Order: sequence, then structure tokens, then C-alpha cells
Amino acid sequence: MRSAKFTILALLAVFLVQGSLLSQQKRARDNYDFLKLLPKYSNTDAVPVTRVDFTVTLSDGTILDALKFIPQGTPPAGGWPTVVFVHGYGDNKETLAGFAKAQAEYGYYTTTFSMRGQGNSTGLSNLISRTEAQDMIQFINFIKQDTPNGINPDNILVMGGSQGGLVPYMACTMGMNVKTIISALAPPNFATSWIENGCIKMTLLWTVEYTPDTARYTPQVERMSDWIYSSQKQYWDSLAFYLPQNRDFMTTISNNRVPLIMEGSWQDKFFNASGIMKASVLNTNSTFRLYLGAVQGHGGDNSPTEDTWHMQFFNDWFFYWLFNVNGSKMPVANYDYASTMYPANGLYWTFKHDSSKTALQNITAPYRLYFNTNGRLTTSAGTNNNTRVSIRNQVTGGLTMEEAVNEEFTGTTFTSKFKKNSVAFTSSALTSDKKWLGIPKVNLDYISSASTFTQYNFQVLEVLPNGKEKLINRINYTDRNYTANSRRTANFEGQAHSHIFKTGNRIKIIITNLDTHADDQWFLGTNPFVLPVLNNGYNYVYLNNKSYIDLPLVNASDELSVNDRGNGSPSEFSLSQNYPNPFNPVTTISFSLPLSGLVSLKIFDITGKEIKTLLNEFKNAGTNSITFDASAFSSGVYFYKLESGSYTDTKKMILIK
Repeated sequence: MRSAKFTILALLAVFLVQGSLLSQQKRARDNYDFLKLLPKYSNTDAVPVTRVDFTVTLSDGTILDALKFIPQGTPPAGGWPTVVFVHGYGDNKETLAGFAKAQAEYGYYTTTFSMRGQGNSTGLSNLISRTEAQDMIQFINFIKQDTPNGINPDNILVMGGSQGGLVPYMACTMGMNVKTIISALAPPNFATSWIENGCIKMTLLWTVEYTPDTARYTPQVERMSDWIYSSQKQYWDSLAFYLPQNRDFMTTISNNRVPLIMEGSWQDKFFNASGIMKASVLNTNSTFRLYLGAVQGHGGDNSPTEDTWHMQFFNDWFFYWLFNVNGSKMPVANYDYASTMYPANGLYWTFKHDSSKTALQNITAPYRLYFNTNGRLTTSAGTNNNTRVSIRNQVTGGLTMEEAVNEEFTGTTFTSKFKKNSVAFTSSALTSDKKWLGIPKVNLDYISSASTFTQYNFQVLEVLPNGKEKLINRINYTDRNYTANSRRTANFEGQAHSHIFKTGNRIKIIITNLDTHADDQWFLGTNPFVLPVLNNGYNYVYLNNKSYIDLPLVNASDELSVNDRGNGSPSEFSLSQNYPNPFNPVTTISFSLPLSGLVSLKIFDITGKEIKTLLNEFKNAGTNSITFDASAFSSGVYFYKLESGSYTDTKKMILIK
């Protein structure tokens, strides 16, 4: 059997997902990154592979267009380990062909297919439903029969992101049997989260407006964009009712028996990460690990540092489940996550990583802040039950939702007809670092002069002592069953997040009628605004003990986590100077690893020619030493180079005989 090898080309399929920014209703998908490399288990040369295009006819007559790559040569005992790539919405098998081929070249049977109604597969897409999950089960059962081509039916990994993560996860709750899956950017309540707290997210509209050559829909899905544009209560209610049907699967998670990684982003522009957090608690009958990162958009890490950490988390998992590598281990904690910190470092956020065996939503107690008079955000409630502030929702000239969308809520026609208004509340300066970890909640005492619809949008910001501020999160609420001038109290959840507010900074909450902010150049790529309510009216918030926000904050210095990669692991990579130096003929080279993975340590002469490989194997996190015996080499200057993941370092040593 060839030495097991795993490349990031496999992991990157996780992020092959739909959607980027809307520009005059034309979408550009996120860039696919072919450049990152995960530590490999060995340096065995790639093998030739054979591509085979084929079709699978499903029980209802739908024909799935598929491909597979088969390594040339004799398969290992039991057959080739198998990787099944599942594409994101609006993509097809060719999107993943390059990844599948690259993975196959390292001794894997790889395969992928176009989902129904996408690519060259027949049928109509039902927008990520149980129909697609049943298709997934049938496809897996079909390829398991391909033993003549060396497949190992008992060693199959299925992986994908967005649609490609949702469909396999849903299929596992319906009985699909594979070795393990990775389900990325895929909360089981994804359909409900598209209409969160009564608010329709823009990303739903983007999805149902794919062109016919990208995705072909069932009649029900075809109607959804018309329902959205109508801005009519009965159609928005129909959308909220029909969309989760046959799609959300939060209630059946315990049916899953397949080990899985659930991966998500705190600021996913499509789905609320809280759904993944809740799913991890309900996933009681299979081994799981949860990773929540600070990802921008809908896939793709936000910095090189974040990327290295993220990939290592997956690497540990796959070494354990698929490769049976000596010394491989599960990631230490059930929950691994990244917290953002402001200000950003250049183009990237600054990150702090933590791990915990405790469900994230069970770690923190709420930090309650009341909306109070004079724009204050306080830990004590106001005393006057009837004191209130107003946010006017002013629409003129018969503005339609289609006009608003076409102008991206910023064009001349839109701004001339829709007036944005807001009120702001700011806390006192924080006396210690506070970590936001989990799901925020708002309790709101309100009244409005609007009929049918009333909407409130909350923006959470961090304010520096110099007044500079940064948007951290959003919470949106629409009452679609409102009666004009009726006073109500509502309690609702917002977008899960992890962020560290620094000492001396303040927390600011903006309440507005339109979910936009001056910082949207960055933020619209992460968690975009919801469709606004285009009804006239004054929206009022009462400033009393019923109007507050519960932020899941703790002191950032609290010991809430276990060691990131094992007890006593170093905090960073390092390569020490060899000792003794100069040496004759034996010296010791030491290095430290904060993360487990493949480690390469090589010796080069003064010309740069590689003369010896001291180490090329999987190593657990920790401090390691290795002896170099240079008896066979002449006196002179030599170099030793350490590589592990994206880390590399080179040092000089001198041999004197």
C-alpha cells in the first residue's frame, strides 16, 4: 500500500460554495484557492490516474452526471480509500474535477457528481431538500459497488460546503453509511435561518435567482423570488412556511451515526452559526468535532494564521479516521474556535484561538445591557416605563422591492424614496477585556404606527477611545403580523459570534430601520443586510426594564478552555540552533510544534543541494530533538531546514573535523 497522503486540495472543496456580492443581480462566486498546502504524510511521488465520466440513474429516473479518478497500479488490501466531493449550489462536477484528480494522484479513489437540476444532470433542483439527500444516498450506494476498480466501500470520506455540506449531513440522518464526513458552512436549520426572526436575508434572493444554465428549479422554488419581490405579507408568510419544509433537519440530528466535523463561520453571510452550535449539542449518537472560524463571506479563511490553524484541525481528524497513522490522534477538544479582535492587523483581523470540551453556548452567562435615556447603554434599567425613542420608517413615491434590490439599497432612486434613520446607545468604557462567545439575545418593548410589518435592525460596534468604531455583528427582527399602534414585547436571538472587546473601549448599539452601515465595505462580504420593510411608520422603543440586549460576555482572561493541541504543547513553532555548533561529527537539532502534523527536517550543503533527510513523518505537538551524524560528510558549512504546514525555518551549522 502506498503511504497515505492528504492534501489541502481535498479540504478546499469545503469552500466551493455559492454566492458572493450582488451587483445588479449578477453574482460572482468566491475565488477558489489552489495554492495552500496541508502537511503531507509522506513525499511519495504522485501516481498516474484515469478519469472516467459516467452517469447514475436514480430511482425516479433522474440521471446524475458524474466522474471518478482511479489510481493506476495495484490497490492496497481492502481497496483505495475513497473521497467523495460534493459541490456548492449552482456549481457542478467540473468545479471539483481538479481537486478530485489531485487527490487521486496520492492513492485515492475520488469521485463527484452534479446534483439534480445543476450542471448536466437531469431533473429539477428543490433547493437543498430531502430529495437531494436521497440522491446522495443512492449515489454512495452506487459507487460502493465499484470494487472492480479498487474502491474500499468501508473507507469513504464525504465532504463539501454549503449545499455540499448540507446534503451529506442530511443524508446521514436518513441512513447514509460512510466512514466520516465533513459538513462545512451547513447548519441543519439553514432554511429557517434564511428568514431569521421574520427577516428575509438577501442571500436567499441571490440563491433563487441563479440563471437557468446554472440551476433549474422546481415550480415551487421558481415562485420564491416573486414572493420576495412582492413585499406582500401573505407571500412572505408563504415563503416562511414552505422554505423549511423538507429542508431543515435539526429535529433528526440524533439519527446520525457517522463521525463528522461540523465547520462554520461566525460571520457567514448565508447562515447563522448558532444553528451549527445547537446541532453539535444534539449530535449525541456519533463522534463529532466543531470548528467555528472567523471566515469572511461564505468560505475561505480570513488570514494566513487562521488558515494554518483551521487546516491543522482537519488534518488531525483525517489522520485519525482515514489513514490509521501511528501516533495520530483526535483533536483534543470538541469545540475549536477563533475570536476576532479589533483593530485589524493590515488586511486581516487579529485572532485568538481557543478550544473547549464544553458546548460553547453553555460557557457564558449573559451580560445584560439596557437601552437607557440620553443614548446610554447601561447595566441597570430605566425607571420610566413609558419613555421611548423613535425610528421613522419613511417611504415615498411607491418604492418597490425590485427597485431597492436593483439599486443595492444605495442608488439614487432608492435613497430618494427611502430615508434611513437610527438611534444609538453607548456603554461606559470597559474595565477589562470582554470575550463575546455565543448567541446574543434582544428583549424589545416596542410600538409602531406602521400596519402589517414593523422592522428593527440592531448593529453592535466596538468604539475606541479616539472615537473610531468597527461593526462587529448584526441582529435583525421583523414583526410580519403587526397591528398598528399595538404595544408588544419580543425576545429573539442574533448572529452567534466570538469577539474580544478590549479594555478602555466601549460597546455601541445602533437601532435602525435599514440594515446597512458605513463599514459595509467589509461587512457586506460577511453577514449582509436583510430585505427592508418598505412601509411608512414611526417605530418606537421603550426605555425600561423590558428593552435590553444580552451579550454572552465573559472576562477574556477567564480560564474557559483546554490547551489548544494537548497538555503542555508549545504556543508557537520554533527551530533551535543545533548543539554543539561547530560540531564533530554529531550534533542535536531541536524544534517545537504547537500543532500535530507532518514534519520534514532536511540537511543541505553550501550549494543548496539536499544531502540528507533526517525526518519526514507525522509528529505530535510538543518539543522534539533529533541527532545528526555527519561522519560521512566533509568539513564545511551546512544548513538544516524544518517544514511543518505553512511553517518553515532554516539555520546554519558548521562541521569541523
